[in-house]
This record gives sequence, structure tokens and C-alpha cells, in this order.
Amino acid sequence: MFTNMAYAKSDSMVYDIDPPKYESEIALLVNVDTDTVIYSKNADKITAPASLTKIVTALVVLEKGDPLSKKITCSKEAVDSILGTGSSIAGLYAGEKTTLEMLLYCLFLPSANDAAAVLAYHYGEGEEQKFVNEMNEYVKKLGCENTYFSNPHGLDDESTKGFDSDKQSRTTANDMYIIAKHALKNETIKKISSKYGKTMPKTNKSDVRYLYNTNPLLNDYSYYYYPGAVGLKTGTTDKAGACLISSATKNGYTYISIAMRGVKDYYLDGEGRNTAYLTCRYMLKWAFENMEMKVLADTDRILGEVKVKYGRGYDYVSLVPSEPIKAVVLNEVTIDDVIVSYPTGFPDEVKAPVEEGEEIGKAQLLYGDVVIAEVMLSAGHTVKKNYIWAMFNWVVTLVKSPAFYVALIVLAILLCMFFTTTKKQRKQKKRQKNTINVVKDYSRLGK
Repeated sequence: MFTNMAYAKSDSMVYDIDPPKYESEIALLVNVDTDTVIYSKNADKITAPASLTKIVTALVVLEKGDPLSKKITCSKEAVDSILGTGSSIAGLYAGEKTTLEMLLYCLFLPSANDAAAVLAYHYGEGEEQKFVNEMNEYVKKLGCENTYFSNPHGLDDESTKGFDSDKQSRTTANDMYIIAKHALKNETIKKISSKYGKTMPKTNKSDVRYLYNTNPLLNDYSYYYYPGAVGLKTGTTDKAGACLISSATKNGYTYISIAMRGVKDYYLDGEGRNTAYLTCRYMLKWAFENMEMKVLADTDRILGEVKVKYGRGYDYVSLVPSEPIKAVVLNEVTIDDVIVSYPTGFPDEVKAPVEEGEEIGKAQLLYGDVVIAEVMLSAGHTVKKNYIWAMFNWVVTLVKSPAFYVALIVLAILLCMFFTTTKKQRKQKKRQKNTINVVKDYSRLGK
């Protein structure tokens, strides 16, 4: 069972992966199995999503539950909405009929903006904005705090500067990781986005078309090819720069690499290279060569101790993990390299009785300055309470307390008042007994 991993600061490296000089402005590498961030640079920086947007377009469409064989007619409004943008398209025609599956292939492989518009108009019941609103609600439910979409394809709004306008889409690498992880759980998206080439059958408006994936990590003839790469999506606009989200699974581990605000024509090896593609490939390669899952502590390994108050036979109780601790760490890391860090608020002392397995508090396991796991520490053995010692300490504490002296003074005052009042009452009674009644009206004596 895995523990929750601590995320690193978004503007710093977690592990020293010796990033290449061609690195993109925004980069994120995460182990999906444990949500362990391996490398992070500007992962909370607001930027344009470009065609990474289409991942959410597909998720919202597939959420409807329609079969992939469903026939969809490309509306004129949808096709015309992309005219003049000079963006990537599949060459869809108004009135053309094709399947939902083929539109998804158009969406992911050539990153067709006309396919995104067709899907948005169709599932938005003729209103693109209605579908876009669903996209924004969808990512909000996933937990994305800094993502907003203004359209279903990711084209920039060239009339605005910055990312405050409702006309400009925005996101972060951290949010895109949440989206990508969720998308890879969908077998349809995983399959389609990982396909390098696909033949699109002829339709009522077009002959056979051949679709090719814009993700070169999937192309074994490409300079960027990475064996085992899985999906997911490329993207490029002026505001977003070159972008790529890719994934790979080897030896039971899965990683997602994200690069954004890269350069399309970085001069390398005599050729113009895309730094987003280079960065993603580099991070995946580095992770599989340098990281592995290890057991850092089992439930019998003592990681520390804490003082016990009123313990019978024990002044301290040992601390052990509540459950086995596994984490993705560097190959070179051993159990002896890991140190335990107690955060502010961790108890310095606990009161007896303490039962074996009783949770004491959370701590962190560190390798150098890197938080590699959080661990709940529990009592390693039972410590019974020494009631005689507890009572003695209670009396001592009571006697030493200011309240005790105040109580003594108040009691002394009350006793003095009591004795003073009692003495006065006794004197009054004695005086009454010694008093002689004098009779002045003698006439009454004879009656």
C-alpha cells in the first residue's frame, strides 16, 4: 500500500536530473503510480494550453457514453468557425458524415481544430459555448484550480494580452497532469492518442484520408522516437509555445512528462529541433534509468521514539510505520540513506496508557532535502499507566500551582470568618443567660 507522496515546490527541481540546455520553460515529470513528482519547473505558471485542450474535449465527449460507431454530421457552423485561422485541420466538409471514432482520431492525430469544433457544436446542441462550459465544469470537478477554456480546440485569442480575459484559454502544467492522468484511464483515449497513423474511410463528401500523429515520440523513424511512449497530445501556438504531454510504462512503472512553452526551432545537431519533444523524451528516459520503487520501511522498523508520561516500566515508546512505506526513489538510495523529519506540531510527549499500533503523528522521510514520502507513525508496543506515579505527580503539581495557594488563602479567610462569627455568637448566648429581669409593675404580681 502506498503512502501519499509530498509534492515538490513548482519552481524547483525535486531530483537533480541534470536537465539539458534545451529544456522548455515549463516542465513536469511525475510517477503516476504514486503521484511522486520527480522533476518540476514552473509547474504552477499560467500559460496557454494550445491543443492540449483537445484532451478535455475528448473526455467530455466520451462522458456522454455514445458508441464510437455513432454517425455525426459536420455542421456548417462548426466547419466555418475554423476558416481563416490557418490552423491544423482534417479537411472536414460541411454536411460530411463520419463516425465519432474517426472524429476522435482527427482530434488526436493531426490535432484537427475542425474536428474539435464539429464535436463541440454537435454535443453542445448547436452551441459551441454550451459545450465549452461543460469542459470548464469538468476540469473543475477534477480539481484543476488554474484552468479555463474559451474554446474546444485551444487556439489563442490574438486580440488579448495575458490570461485574464474570458476569451483566452489558460492552464498550468500541474493542472494538465491531473487531466492527463485522468485521460490515460480512458482506454479509448489511450488507444487513439498512441496511434501514429490511421486510415480514415471515404465519406459522403471525401475520399480516403490518411491521418498521422503530430507526436513524433510515437514515430520509430523520427529523431524524437521513444520506445514505449503512450500518447498523449501535442500543441503549439504563439502564446503556448511548443507543448507535449507524453507517457510511458516500463517494468511496472508509469510516468507522465509534460513540457510547455518550448521552442519549435532550437538549433541542435545541425537541425532545428522542438525542445518540448526533446524535453519530454529526455525526462522519460532519465526516469526509467534512474528511478525505482523501493520499500523504505516496514511495520517492524523503528524510526524513532517519543517520551511517555506516567508510563509503567517505560519512559519512551518506539515509533514504527503504520503500514509499509514504498516510494519511487533514485536507484542508489537505500534504507540507511533515509532520515526521519518530524514536522512542527509532532508530539514531544504522549500520556500513558499507549496501545500498540496507536497512531502518534505524521512524519516525513527525507533523502537529502527531498521529501520522498509521508509516513504515519504508530506506537511499536503497549505502555500501561502507572496510576500511583500519576496520582503523586498530580498532588505535586497541585501543590506547586498558584491556584493551590490562592485556595489556601481563601480557606484561611473563611475559617477566620467562621471562628470570629462563632465566638461572637457564644458571647451573646452567655450574656443572655446572666441577664436579670426587673419587674416595675408590682400590681401584676398579686394577680
